[in-house]
Parts: sequence; C-alpha cells; structure tokens
Amino acid sequence: MLPPVTDPDQACRLPELAVLSAPAHADGPHPEAVLTSVSAAIDTMPDDTGSLYHDYLTGQLSEAACKLLEEIVNIAGYEWQSDFAKTHRAEGRAEGEAEAVLLVLDARGIAVPNDIRERVTNCTDTDQLGRWVQRAAVIDKAEDLLD
Repeated sequence: MLPPVTDPDQACRLPELAVLSAPAHADGPHPEAVLTSVSAAIDTMPDDTGSLYHDYLTGQLSEAACKLLEEIVNIAGYEWQSDFAKTHRAEGRAEGEAEAVLLVLDARGIAVPNDIRERVTNCTDTDQLGRWVQRAAVIDKAEDLLD
C-alpha cells in the first residue's frame, strides 16, 4: 500500500505519489494533511498534467473528502497559482450558481424550457448567475429570468 503523503513539500517533490496516495488516505486518520499536500502538488504541475490528475482525484475521492478539500482551500485562503486550478475553480463556482438558479425555479414550481435551462447551465459569468438566482426567487415564469 502507498504511504500517506502529509507533507506539502514532499508532495511537491513527488506529486505522482501524492496523487496516487490521496484516495487511499483521504478518509484516514490524517485527511486534512493528505488533502492539503495533494492540492499543493497538483498546483505545481503543468496545466495539462494537473488537469488529468485532478480529474483522476475527483473520480476517486469520497464525497466527504471532496468537501473537506474544498473547506481546506477556503479556510486557508489559499490562492491557486496555476491557470488550470484557477479556471477549474471558476468553472465549479459557475456550475454551482447555475444549479442554484434551476433549483430555486424548481422549488417554486416554475417549469424551465430547455432553451433557458441550456443558457443557464452554459453560463460561466458568476455575476450574471448570481443575479439570476435572485431573480429566480421572485419571477412568475422562466421566460422572465433572462430579461
């Protein structure tokens, strides 16, 4: 079995070991150290490699570990350095905002035509999505969302 990588410096020196080790140890006795280390390792990689490793991790980590990783990054106020990480986090925020728009409309019983649903889910402007979330709370029909 691979040992846990709990030291960010070691993870940056041996990023592949950190990535391969994280899924096995992210739910173990030292999850914060493991996830902090693997995030540091991924951030040192070129964008194409970091992207592949990130995709691997998100498919392997438990839901709890994914949530903990997000909390660790937010609590530490960590600023991602690589273009890949910055882009991926922005895309994740946009996806969450788009989901919120659709959930509010659904909770209010407002039917959403496919063209509007597609426009919302394809939007990457988090400011616009935030305005749509607020509007979704007060409109009577989905067509009014995009006005």
